[in-house]
Amino acid sequence: MIIIFYTQTQMYTQASFRSLTDALLPSTYAQSNYESTNCNSNRKVHEYIMYSLDHYISIQQQLHHTIVPLSYPTAMMLDIAAIQLVNTYQAQPLPQSAFQGGGMFSYLSRQDRIRTLTALENLDVDLYALPSPFQNNAGLVKNIVDALNRFSVLGYYSEWPAYGSTKLCSPNERRLEHFPVNWQQVGYPGVSLGYRDFRGFLLRMNRSEEKYENES
Repeated sequence: MIIIFYTQTQMYTQASFRSLTDALLPSTYAQSNYESTNCNSNRKVHEYIMYSLDHYISIQQQLHHTIVPLSYPTAMMLDIAAIQLVNTYQAQPLPQSAFQGGGMFSYLSRQDRIRTLTALENLDVDLYALPSPFQNNAGLVKNIVDALNRFSVLGYYSEWPAYGSTKLCSPNERRLEHFPVNWQQVGYPGVSLGYRDFRGFLLRMNRSEEKYENES
């Protein structure tokens, strides 16, 4: 039995991205022979987004690019933008959040969470108030908001949930622990091992002489 202890920062970050996927992705998954489930929580798509932000994005630092963990500052950026929308009466927080440990972004309705992302994408927020490395960095803000949308879709429709306990390992160490639900949805039979085998002769037409020749 594995027991995982989350720090307050980890709980905050997890709650922020759970509320993000709750707004961006379908909340139920209808599949024949399967009951509809809360797939965002079951698939842990928010963990895919956090992993991607922490491992796949590099930013310019002096004369070279460096991979910087961005999940926590991105969660802070979402909250600061949400607070700005609430203060300008463009969004209304709910009395309580369904995502324990989350900030203002998690207290908004799904519609207002989407409105917050739109405000960031359109740079309709005070960039100076954003945390580092987003402060006064319009290009990075727009790129990360775009990445949040792409990572959400990739995590939802890919094999990510089927990696189970290995999904947070490096790509070379991940193993499918069960058959991905998406493969069932599209009728994909699964991975087939490839073998070297004789497939016959290649038949090539010699156009100049208008005849065929066989090559082995």
